[in-house]
Formats: sequence, C-alpha cells, structure tokens
Amino acid sequence: MTTQLASAFVEPISAESYYDDWLLRVSIDEPNGVLPASARWAERGPLRCFFHGLLFDREALAQSSDRDQSDSLNAALVLRAYEHGGEGALSRLRGSFVVAIIDRPRNLAIVARDPLGLHPLFYVDAGTSVLFAATPQSLFEHPGVSRALNRAALADNLCNRFPDPQETFFSAVRRVPPGWRAVVSNKRLHVERYWSPVPADRPISWLTEEEASGFDEVFNRAVNRCLGHGPTGIFLSGGLDSISVAAVATDLAQKNGQSPPLALSLGFSHPDCDERVLQARVARELGLRQHLLGFEEAVGSPTVLEQAIGLSRESSAPVMNTYHPAYRALARRGHRDGVRTILTGQGGDEWLTLSPNLAADLIRRGAFIEVARLYRTFWRSYQCQRFKLARNLFWTCGLRPLAGLTINRLAPEAHNASRLRRTLAADPSWISPDRALRSEQQDRAEGTLTPYGPAQGFYLRDVLVGLDHTISSWELEELYERGKQIGVRFLHPFWDPDMVEMLCRMPLHVLNAGGRLKGIVRQQLSRRLPTLALDRQRKGSGTAFFQSLIQREGPALFAMADDFPALSAIGVVDGRAARADLRDKLKNDPNPRHLSRMFHTINQEMWVRWHLP
Repeated sequence: MTTQLASAFVEPISAESYYDDWLLRVSIDEPNGVLPASARWAERGPLRCFFHGLLFDREALAQSSDRDQSDSLNAALVLRAYEHGGEGALSRLRGSFVVAIIDRPRNLAIVARDPLGLHPLFYVDAGTSVLFAATPQSLFEHPGVSRALNRAALADNLCNRFPDPQETFFSAVRRVPPGWRAVVSNKRLHVERYWSPVPADRPISWLTEEEASGFDEVFNRAVNRCLGHGPTGIFLSGGLDSISVAAVATDLAQKNGQSPPLALSLGFSHPDCDERVLQARVARELGLRQHLLGFEEAVGSPTVLEQAIGLSRESSAPVMNTYHPAYRALARRGHRDGVRTILTGQGGDEWLTLSPNLAADLIRRGAFIEVARLYRTFWRSYQCQRFKLARNLFWTCGLRPLAGLTINRLAPEAHNASRLRRTLAADPSWISPDRALRSEQQDRAEGTLTPYGPAQGFYLRDVLVGLDHTISSWELEELYERGKQIGVRFLHPFWDPDMVEMLCRMPLHVLNAGGRLKGIVRQQLSRRLPTLALDRQRKGSGTAFFQSLIQREGPALFAMADDFPALSAIGVVDGRAARADLRDKLKNDPNPRHLSRMFHTINQEMWVRWHLP
C-alpha cells in the first residue's frame, strides 16, 4: 500500500505503538518534563517536545517550518512549528495526539490534547509536580496517586448532570478537555481552551457562497488524513454520515493507489432500524468487500448488556455505549482481516445538523419564514409526529427560551433559583441518601445550568457547550480504550477541526440544501450513488429496539446488582429503594429515560465494586 507522503516524512506508527503507555511529570517549581525513555521526543536548545499519537499533514508542517527533511520525527516537526509560530502553532496541528512543550527560557510547560479530543489526556496535581497520562490507570502506577472514587460525580451521573468537564470518577484524576491545554508557569497550574471552531466573544461570521463551495475539498482532506495509517476499514451503517465517508474514502484510496476500505456493518433485525439491505447495496455499489454481522451473531453469549457491564471492569469509567460488545466483535472481525484503522461517521449528527435552539434566534430577530422552513426541514428529515415536532421546535426550543430570557433579565436570581429547583426535582429520591453528598450535589447543580441570555445567540451557545460537555470526552475516551484492547485505531473525519470550523459557519440554505438536514452530503451522495435515493432518506430511530433490549435482558441484571451494596456503602444510593423503584419502572413505566437509568445504575454499581480502592 502506498501513501501520498514522501518517504522522508513517514513515521510509521502501528496501532500497538499508538496505544503505548506513557507518563509525563512536570515540576511546578521549575517546569521541566521527565519523559519516558521509550517515547519519541525532540530537543532543540532550551526547548523540548514530547509527542504521542498520530500527526496529520506532516509534509505541510515540515515545509512551513523549513525543517531539514532528514529529521522526520513528529516531536521534531512540532517543536520546529512551535519555534516558528509560538503557542498559536498548537491550534493548527491536526491529528489524534497529546503534545507537551517544555520552554525553559519562559519557565513554561504546555501539555495539550488535540483540538477535538480523539486522544485522551488525564492529569493529577501531585503538589510539587503534575502527572500526565493517556489513562487514569497509568497515573495510578505512580506512587502516592489516590484511587479514591469521586462520589459527587457518580451521583450526578445517575442524575444525568455533568457540572465539571474536567472531573472524572476518581477524585484525584482530572481530564484535559478536547481543545484545551494544561499550562504550568509561575509555580501554578491552570487549564484553558486553546482552540475553538467559532469565537465566543462575537457573532458567527457565516461563510460566503464562494467559501461554502469549498466543502468537498475540506471533506476530502478530512477523510484523506485518516487514510494511509495501515489497512483501513469503515463502520458502514445505512446512515448518511458513514455512507458519505465510505464513498469519499473509496474514491481517494483508488486515487492514492491504496487498497479500498473494508466495509464493517452491523445489522439490526428490528424493523425501525433494519438497514441491512441498504448497507449491502452501498458496499456493492462502491465495490467494497463487506463483513455484515447480525446483531445477535456479533454479540453471541452472554447477553449484550451483561457483556457491556463486563467491559466496565477494565474501563476508566462505566461503559456508556450499551452496544459496544457488538461493535467490538465487528472491529475484531476487521482486525483478523488485517484492518488497523477503522473510520466512522461519528460527528455527523453533531456538525451536519442544527441545534433546534436555532429557532429561538430566528424568532428573536423576526425571521418567521426561516423558522417555518426549519420546521419543514426537520419534518422531511426525521420520522416523527407533526404535533410533537411543532411543540418542540416552536415552544420548547423557540418561545420558551425567549420567555426565560425576558424573565431572567427582570429577576435573574429568582429565575435561576427556579431553574435550579426544577433541575433537582427531577432527581430520584433514592440518589444521595447521605446528607453531605446531597448538599454537595445541590451546590454543584448550579454549574449545570446553561448560560441564559447568550449575547451571541442560543445556537452558538449550544456549539460551545457541546464542545466541552463531559459526554463528548467520555465517548471518545471509551473508543480509545476499546481500540487499545482490539489493536485498531478509530478515526472520525467529521471530528476533523477544519471540517467543524467550516460546518459551524455554513449558511443554513447550503447546509440544508434541498430542504433536508445534512443536505450538503445528500447532494454529494446523490451524484455518487444516484440509484439509492439517499437525498430523500429520513433518519431512523433505534429507540424501540433499545426498549425491547432492556425489557428482555434487564430483569436478569438485577441479580448482579442485588441491593446495590457498593453504591450504598459510599452513600451514592439507597440500594433497596433504588432496586424497588427501578424494577417498578421496568414493569409499569418502561420509557427510554427510565430504562436507560436502570441500566446505567446497575452498570455503575458493578464498576464501583471493581474499582473501590
């Protein structure tokens, strides 16, 4: 297999070395990293650089820094870029990585995670130094790092609240969020955002028609960055996101002289989400070899929920994705076929679609025709009831936020107090029976309230909040851990920073071309795969499948959790009350929200048992 990179700039990184453990220590008094002997690092005068992961666009980086081509190490390229461009150079790096810069003349150390967080980064403030690693487990290997659990985070998780994007379920271990960096200087540590797709202090500068016409070029570049890192597969569903990635990857592989990606597809038998016929047609039309596994075939025995809970034993957090066992089996099938990098369509739902809270911005400026168009766009793109959609768009995401904005301006303290009471009222009574913990939860809950009266609008507020949300980090960290177990890398073209920067500024009529969400890729696919009618496809729903799965397999899980003794012992739940309430909900009120809480409570109980110090 050939690549587009000149051989002088190829630094082969196997999936195994991509997941090598490492530990970095930075002194608070005199920032000077102690790098692991096995790591690739560079030194140039008083500057040192540590790099771990994948670095894209290596040729361009080398040329822009006028670097001697004989020095092709990632760390050396990054160090030269920093030397030429200062700290601003970090925001222009692309890939899945952690980078550390030790700048001795400035008595400064910077440790950064890639802009969208494909590579995890955790740290522990050890007093005289700060320890950094890709996993909490690596940090625990350092003497003196506490394994104590974070009770408040565990309790808030059961309430679906995440007040602090830096915290983890271990009290001592903190996270550097995507696009953030940890800076050690002046004998202190602080963590700050260094990259954002849109400015937080001024309105979005929407793309011109000419700029928007460059989407295909940016998309192709994002996909091409994910190729050339060993034999490639793609998780191919019947959705627009993964199909668009597969189509572009297939064409680029042929152009680059690379082998086409292997299609890895999971088939669900439930009628609401059965895409097997379409998945097979897409693979056939693109000329891709395909492994199409039925969900039950992929899972095998024991049940998928039991296996998902079992994965939590070796995980740094309770497993979030209940379908991971099935996708793990699919990835292993690809690995046995030689695949070392798997592309996904993740990020498409986040960046190719619009927050419905855009309705509030449109109503606010009197753009009622655009609101009506937005409603029609959602209606033509989703399988949903008209009344529910209208209520959600016009009231929940439109008029109600504006009414709240008015009330907040008139009586901000009373309004925020009311919002806080409503937030806490939704908590089950059996969470946090320990009074001290419940008081701490109440104090923390205020941090989960989204900012009211955003100066730049509700749409931009949602973009910025979503970037920092704990779930965004958690999901990518979970995939990193699964990839490490299997021996493959997961890469996501829609999480490419240049793609995100463009899509956040894409005019609505371009993004929703043809009057449907994701219209910009629908047009592309209608040209590439005209017989599949993807320009008219509506997004399916897996809710009914999830409900049936939990109702079928859920009762057996209660035998594992019993009366939740581990969570009860640390005061996070009243075990007997939790068991009674969850069993009642499973039997008499099995809506998705209650069923999800049931699974995650049982899963968290088992995770706590396995991770109690």
